[in-house]
Formats: sequence, C-alpha cells, structure tokens
Amino acid sequence: MEQNDQAHYELLIGDVIELLPSLKDKFHLIIADPPFGINFDKSSHEYGANGNILYEDKYEDDEYEKFSYDWISKCYDSLKEEGSMYIISGWTRVGDVLNALKKTKFHLVNHLIWNFSWGVFTKRKYVTSHYHILFLVKDPKKYKFFPQTKNPESKRKGEKYEEDVLFWPEYNRGNDPDRIDGHPCQLPLCLLKRLIKVSSEEKDLIGDIFSGSGGTALAARELNRNVVSIEKNKEYEEIIKKKAKFGKIITPESKKKTLNDF
Repeated sequence: MEQNDQAHYELLIGDVIELLPSLKDKFHLIIADPPFGINFDKSSHEYGANGNILYEDKYEDDEYEKFSYDWISKCYDSLKEEGSMYIISGWTRVGDVLNALKKTKFHLVNHLIWNFSWGVFTKRKYVTSHYHILFLVKDPKKYKFFPQTKNPESKRKGEKYEEDVLFWPEYNRGNDPDRIDGHPCQLPLCLLKRLIKVSSEEKDLIGDIFSGSGGTALAARELNRNVVSIEKNKEYEEIIKKKAKFGKIITPESKKKTLNDF
C-alpha cells in the first residue's frame, strides 16, 4: 500500500467476487461502476477503438442478474456497519440490479438520477442522457450522510440538503479536465466527489471496485480518503495508476481545477 501525507491507496488486480471476501468489514463506502451488460463485444463497442482498451460486456439471459447478486452480496460483507454503497447503472440493466438487490441484506435508501447534457444522438427514439445511481446502506440507523448543497433562497435558514437528481451543466466528456486516454467509460470527478463527500469523512476507506480508469481513486485521494481499487483487467493497471497519480503526493496546489469547483 502506498502512503503519503494525505492517505493510503492501493490497487488490486483481480476479480472483485474473489477478492472482496478477504476485505470483510473494511470499507466505509463503496462506489461501484460495473459493466453495464449491454451486450457489446470488443468489435462492436459503442465508443470505438480510438486509442481505448476495449472490453467485452456480453451477458446472456439471466446471467447479468446472477453476476450482480454475486458481487453485490460480497460488497455487503466488505462494508462496516455504518457503511454505504453507490451502484451506477444504465437504464437497460437497472431492473436486473434491483432484482439482485432484493436477494441481499442491503437497504435501498434512494434511487438517484445523474442527468448529463450529452448522449448518443438518435432520430427514432429519445436520446439517453442519464445514469441511475442506487444509494444503499448496511444499517439504516447508522449510515453516514453529510449533505453538501445549500440554497441561499430557501426558507430553511441555509440548512444543507441533497436532491435525488444530479446535474452539472458545465460538464461534457469533451471538456473533462481529468479524462485520460485508454478507457472508454470515465465518470467525472464532480460526480464522484459529491458521492464521496456526502457518504464519508476524511481518512475513511473507500472501495473503488470495477476501477476502470481510476477516477474514484483520484477523487478519494484528492478528498483525503484512503482507497483500495480493484480491477479485473490488467490492461487498465497503468491507466489507473496514471489517472489516480500513484507515486505522487497530492496537495491543494497540485490539483487541477475541476468542474467540482464551478
């Protein structure tokens, strides 16, 4: 495990279903951005090659629901009693994820929507411009929750709150200052930082499973959280380390300006 003045961080290469049992009762928060199960293979990937390392995402019949149950149930055991988890999903498989959740001990607190101002253009159907985010907790009486939003015009005297629809009008994949080459699907730090701030405190341990490009690891490090990233595809190892700045000390002066600052 790497160490600096802020926090610990590490990357484990392997299957989350096999690795999580060794991390029982470890995490304060898990952020999961699993494969969306939209049945493309490397030759039909919607984002094309263009310098990205592509991956297969094919699941037949009820395979995706079973896959979801297998890893989600392992996450439950890996969380502390006050722990919580966010699952990010596209609309095509969110039903399978919800069905899998019913078979676990998790409590579903909220079903969030992240709305974005871009999407694959279509003429004969609505443009998909949102992701689903499920907010789950292990114990509904113990979980951490620190609202970040304040409305100065509210009659509630500045009391902070969170709405279940998230939107950053400034954000677009084309202007993402933290996006790097190599991985086709990267979430913005403004989204990841909001989830981390709301559901954890400094020095808490974040589980960055299905790490992908390492965005959650970078967000956690910049917010002074400890983080363990897990990624099955070894081809993404160097991409994660580059984006999450492994081996570098992150200070306020060294951080890029992100959309979280707008």
